[in-house]
Amino acid sequence: MNGQFKWHKYGLIALSLIGFVGCQSLPAPETKQPAKPAPTEKQDIKTPSGVVITPYEREEIQRKKMQVVVPEQQRKQQFEDGRKLPAFQKLMQKVQQAYQQGQWNEAEAAALQAQRLAPQSAETFLYLALIANKKNQPANAEALAQRGLSYAQTNAMKKQLWLVILKAAQQQKDPKSIQQAQKALNSL
Repeated sequence: MNGQFKWHKYGLIALSLIGFVGCQSLPAPETKQPAKPAPTEKQDIKTPSGVVITPYEREEIQRKKMQVVVPEQQRKQQFEDGRKLPAFQKLMQKVQQAYQQGQWNEAEAAALQAQRLAPQSAETFLYLALIANKKNQPANAEALAQRGLSYAQTNAMKKQLWLVILKAAQQQKDPKSIQQAQKALNSL
């Protein structure tokens, strides 16, 4: 009987410890939250016309940096500028024919139409710059060629655009632009 009482006694002690420990709870870990400004008393604003404006509290807008992940397929793919569109190709043929025949206005109109179809095509900027040079507008020609350089993908296209810039700079007698164009042509 003494052995039974002993185990009974230990069981009661264990149960009471479990109950006692289970009833106690640890405080939840504190998380730091941004301090909110003390609530200000909302005051109604009355306008001369009798309209009452009640301002409301806005939460603060927070900026977060987002990471943009570009799939590897897209990174390797060459920049698509619209040159493959059949309508663009037809218009560029029309531009070339009109340019070769000295019809500057027709060539310019067709090049502008082609540019609307493929606004990032360096080829349209090249022809528009060439036409501007033929129309004795060297400043415009240089600006168009510079814009075309930002879209040029091949060294051949870059070279043609730099040649237009060089010619326009020579017409304007701009030594800085001439030197810049010659330096760029030598590096290509």
